[in-house]
Amino acid sequence: MTEEERKKYIKEVYELCGIDSVLIINHKGQLERLYCPFVVVAIRDIGDLKKGLKYGVIAVKLSPELIDVYIVKLKAYYHFNFRLLGRIEPNSFG
Repeated sequence: MTEEERKKYIKEVYELCGIDSVLIINHKGQLERLYCPFVVVAIRDIGDLKKGLKYGVIAVKLSPELIDVYIVKLKAYYHFNFRLLGRIEPNSFG
């Protein structure tokens, strides 16, 4: 895929999905949209984030390589550094 094709693809994804949600397969095997903020747990230490701690994702973007990126504490991290837990519940993380 050329850089121009990649940019076009990213623009189309943002038009369809925005940066405020992800599409997931829920426990019933159904496609579901999960809106930000949602909770993830770090599966490794990365940047300022510590393995095993919960964090809130405030936005979802795409990297130039077309990899999902979660915005956590105003910084971008690849999605594969986290396990998705679900919607934010009151007092679910500090």
